[in-house]
Amino acid sequence: MEDALVHLGDSAKTLYDAGNYRQALEAYAHLEAAQVKQSSLFHNMGNCYVRLGELGEARVYFERALVFDPNNVDAQHNLDWLKMRLTDHLIEPRQELIDWLSIAFRGILPTQAWGILAWTVLLVTIVLLLVRRFGRGMNWRYPFTTSLLGLLLLLTAWISIPKSFIAVNTAANSYGYSEPYAKGKRVVLLGEGSAGRLISENDNWLYIELGDGRVAWFNAEEWERVLHYPKE
Repeated sequence: MEDALVHLGDSAKTLYDAGNYRQALEAYAHLEAAQVKQSSLFHNMGNCYVRLGELGEARVYFERALVFDPNNVDAQHNLDWLKMRLTDHLIEPRQELIDWLSIAFRGILPTQAWGILAWTVLLVTIVLLLVRRFGRGMNWRYPFTTSLLGLLLLLTAWISIPKSFIAVNTAANSYGYSEPYAKGKRVVLLGEGSAGRLISENDNWLYIELGDGRVAWFNAEEWERVLHYPKE
């Protein structure tokens, strides 16, 4: 299976280098469908969409690339270029503190590394407790300190899990309504590439908060989530 995925990735790159961007995108999409979650894959898909002129979709994938690797300089550069290319009046989502911390922690270590570090420290705590229980001279402050550190590292690992509640408008224009139906009052018009924070959804409508504080219902067919989450 792994060899097949590697071959598919090589084929996609060959197609991209030959200028066959739609075919390359289809090959990369097979990798995405196989649950490959690599920043480089999403960055390559974003480049395909740029070449095809589908800039809203391109932004989705550059954002997705940065979710899985905040240090992907190429994806960040392309995203910045894309924002300037789309318009000077893009609506941007507001970044919450938890989002900033998640990105900052992943920029230091991958989520898996935080988890390994946390469980290693907790294992040391268990050893120290055994030494204290059956040995002599072990100050209680040592296992207490390592247990606190281990729990703190576990919290850091949880916060650093790749996540994003951002949705991006992939249509040329998208109207926002006061209610989740097309005959409602139009309250905002957004251009391609604008983004907001997904609050909730109702059938084929997404309730989105914009960075300037406004909220509206948008047609889900015109928007794409940076990351998808299963419904509870």
